[in-house]
Amino acid sequence: MKKITIVVLIFMIFTTYSSQIGIHTSNPQASFHIDGAKDNPTSGVPSSTQQTNDFAVTNTGNVGIGTTAPTEKLDIITGNARIRNINTNVGIGGTDRVVVADATGVLKTINFNSYSLFHARLAASQNISTLSITTLVFSTPLATSPYYSYNTSTGVLTFNQAGNYLVTLQASFTNMAAGTQLLLGVRPVPDADYLGRGSHYNASTNSGSIGELMNYTTLLIIPTAGYQVRFTAAPNQSATVLATETGSTGSGNVTNVTIQKI
Repeated sequence: MKKITIVVLIFMIFTTYSSQIGIHTSNPQASFHIDGAKDNPTSGVPSSTQQTNDFAVTNTGNVGIGTTAPTEKLDIITGNARIRNINTNVGIGGTDRVVVADATGVLKTINFNSYSLFHARLAASQNISTLSITTLVFSTPLATSPYYSYNTSTGVLTFNQAGNYLVTLQASFTNMAAGTQLLLGVRPVPDADYLGRGSHYNASTNSGSIGELMNYTTLLIIPTAGYQVRFTAAPNQSATVLATETGSTGSGNVTNVTIQKI
């Protein structure tokens, strides 16, 4: 009877103390806790400095390196992770995703090509006057991301993050006299000098539903979040910017803007 009592007592003690296992520490802070430098206190929560050499596994399966209270499946408080042979495992463009870190350091994946892109088509054909700088007004973007905010009423685009952006403007002009100069540009808001501009002269008079096509690409270096621009067209003689061309080969969009963060 005494033997049974002792076995039960030992089992109860073992069960009580094995709910948390500590190595190099008598004061485990998680289900499994290793104090690498043996510098944790015998009671209370170790300081952040003392935890930097610790390894912990919680009862929810979170693993902490340098922290005894991990909030993710793998939570590294400081330092770098290394995969030695990662450079031999080449990804597949177009299907693989880019790994990014959010503001708190949590790793996530995004399709960066889609995420960084803005694309919109001209809402309707616009008549533009001689020597006037007219804002091109595009319709609701077909592709966009949190990098951009676009006002379809004013034609003002807001960059929500500083950085380098590649901008391509394409426009088709019609109802022009020969020698008309076509100018596409990007201007800041409030208005100032062009951030970028490109021009083209048409050789002969044109009118109707097929226009003089012009493309212009430039790089914008956006200094701060909240920076605003507008996309403009300016002729030295009156003209019409076409939203859609229609001809013997069919109809389709022709004036648009594409932006990509690089």
